[in-house]
Amino acid sequence: MSNNNILSLQDLYEFKVGNKHLIRLHEHGLLRLITLNTEPKFSKVTKKIFFHSLLNNPVYQELFFDHYTQQSSGKHGPFLTKNLKEKDFVKISEEYFKNEVIQIVSSPKWSCPPISKESLTKVKYLLNRFINETSILYFLERCIDFNSSFNEAKVYEHEWSHSLSSYYEYIIHDPENKKIHMLIMTYE
Repeated sequence: MSNNNILSLQDLYEFKVGNKHLIRLHEHGLLRLITLNTEPKFSKVTKKIFFHSLLNNPVYQELFFDHYTQQSSGKHGPFLTKNLKEKDFVKISEEYFKNEVIQIVSSPKWSCPPISKESLTKVKYLLNRFINETSILYFLERCIDFNSSFNEAKVYEHEWSHSLSSYYEYIIHDPENKKIHMLIMTYE
């Protein structure tokens, strides 16, 4: 006898894409802010349930390229979702987050022009718009290894990982407004 009332965590919580903001940093770089609307009961879950639910939800399973995205089961950016764990997301402060994002978009990238003043102004405006006092901010630490220039013998997780030269991901949980913001920066 099967019990059809049992739901997996990823099926228990529903996420819906609310908004997408794109800022072209230059010809080879793009910043995406993807806002997911969550259910009220999701605002009080533990970090473990939060990330298990997010990582296994179809809305998170997407490849990010510089100019476009593609839904892809089991993949997220240059990573396989089965290899991503809650411990890969490190809690950070708002000040650290803002400084780090500005530093990333402002620093020179190999064979890329600098960010324009107009784009930098848009990034700063966006950073001040979606974070509040109750926001919980995380950085996906696996990006450090992926982006490392010292990793010459880089082992890519899937066939599309090589299309990016750099990938940065921040997750902002806004339980007060029942939202998750994914800030993703891609460079090709």
